[in-house]
Amino acid sequence: METLQLSKDLIGKKLKSFSFTVEKGKIREFCLAIGETNPIFFDELEAKKAGFEGIPIPPTFQTCFQFWGYPEIFEDMRKIGIDTNRLLHMKEEYTYIKPIYAGMIINSESEIIDVKTGKMEVVTFRTTYKNEKQEPCIIAEMGIILRPKE
Repeated sequence: METLQLSKDLIGKKLKSFSFTVEKGKIREFCLAIGETNPIFFDELEAKKAGFEGIPIPPTFQTCFQFWGYPEIFEDMRKIGIDTNRLLHMKEEYTYIKPIYAGMIINSESEIIDVKTGKMEVVTFRTTYKNEKQEPCIIAEMGIILRPKE
């Protein structure tokens, strides 16, 4: 297979858009996995008493959207020249704009916003998660590092 060279030409490249339905059971599983016990994430009445419209997602839950809603992300990264065998997660940064609740359909749009080349390569992606009205809810920036070739 031909090895593609990473370059600044990738800036602006969009990944495949996808939609994801936020399921109450997935929120529960996530909370159990991270040790979250706040009842607003398990019980709709508790969430409403706390001022929410429904069961909200906990912070960082949206990271799961990418893996559950876009399982071919690693294959698509390889197609544009990202050697996923050398990939290390560098950072994740979130801007929360509107709450996301169980039952919502979230639409995702991702693009590459920066590429740094050298001994180690760095690629930064920006993903905007929008609700059914196409209103931005969360903007996520993810940075990955590609270890040097051995």
